[in-house]
Amino acid sequence: MNKITFHQSNCKEETASAWLVSLLKFACETEYFKDLQDFKLPMIKKDYTIYQKLMTLISSIAVGCESTNDINERLHPEKVAANILGMERFPDQSQINRLLQAMDEENIQQLRQIHHQIFMKHSDSIPSAEEMVVDFDQTGLVANGKTYECSSKGYFPKKKNQSGYQASAAFAGKNSETVALFLDTGNTHCKDRVEDLLAVTLSKFRDHLLDGKLIIRIDSGYGSMETIEKLKSIPKLLFLVKGYSTRQSANLAKGVELDAYTQADEGVWVYEFPSKDGLRVVLVQILTKHGELVYTHLITNIPKERMSDVELFHFYNQRQTIESFFKMAKNVYGIKNLRTRKFYGIYAFLWLAFMTHNFIVNAKKLLFAETTLVDTGMKVLVKHVGNIKALVERSMEGIRVIIPTFTKLAKQLANALAEPKYVQISLFDRQRF
Repeated sequence: MNKITFHQSNCKEETASAWLVSLLKFACETEYFKDLQDFKLPMIKKDYTIYQKLMTLISSIAVGCESTNDINERLHPEKVAANILGMERFPDQSQINRLLQAMDEENIQQLRQIHHQIFMKHSDSIPSAEEMVVDFDQTGLVANGKTYECSSKGYFPKKKNQSGYQASAAFAGKNSETVALFLDTGNTHCKDRVEDLLAVTLSKFRDHLLDGKLIIRIDSGYGSMETIEKLKSIPKLLFLVKGYSTRQSANLAKGVELDAYTQADEGVWVYEFPSKDGLRVVLVQILTKHGELVYTHLITNIPKERMSDVELFHFYNQRQTIESFFKMAKNVYGIKNLRTRKFYGIYAFLWLAFMTHNFIVNAKKLLFAETTLVDTGMKVLVKHVGNIKALVERSMEGIRVIIPTFTKLAKQLANALAEPKYVQISLFDRQRF
């Protein structure tokens, strides 16, 4: 057996999250969150600035913390990441709790404006010359308990008699970018936020609208004639809406012969009525697994030469991108676990989660371009790549973060950031990895 001896040493071995360090270094190099430095909040600033606390929350989301309590365990050991933000170490969860509890309506307006400024500077959707499709949707956030501010009973799928909030969002699915956010009480109907979502979306995609390349895609919750008239009133705006009432769909089907339908998919057929007032109505007939025929209908002003009735059916189904985003945000970014019981604190956290998502999407495309990680899903990046530990070497010349390639993901991360079998990240090197 080899002889084992023990010695005293002043050398401190240090590890770091290679994922978090690379993200924060990228954020500093690109000044991605620079606008957050202007955020104003009337709090006593002792050891940390408001900006540093906001970046702590963003860092916690990026590494998959499910609560503010996780900050103490996940972020406190991350000294290199803290150093990038000008801190010796990250603040503890109690300081982040106080930050969220201090938020008010004016702060939400600030975050909305900051999100807009960052979006206009860094979005891949804005410079795109292609058609831009923006989906609107709403998701429930359960918050039972009398101390949750503004929480109320409402509709939460598969969860009866629950209280909470409704988060409405606009999402550009092609580039996976959050466009808008509104938080309301649990009894708020999705259609109550259509005008607000439209206003924010149009403010970002003015050029696409003028070129007739902006399409709003929404589900049946928004499918009332009132909403359709609002959409129609905006010149050059294109839209696709699922009809509000399945009863109306069934009534429409009564006058259509079976041989008049065109097959769109397995067990799915479509029939388009003659257009009226510039609107196209496409009836969708679906054969269920129980052998029953059910009906829905789609309403659009997209010209037939741009999209046939069959193409409209498949195009509508692509709105699952926003549904997937909500699911991912709840399970990966942890937005279903509300960080505070204060309404505006919850709202602020959601805004930071939306900003963090856009940031990771942007960083992934630039940091991991032409590598295997560029197409990796958020769950793998945050939950698995985020857990890859690197070794830290500190010297007079600076700090080196070294990624040993012991696993397949670690090797992919190392290869994505540098050519050698391990990566050395100098915090004083201004060149991109």
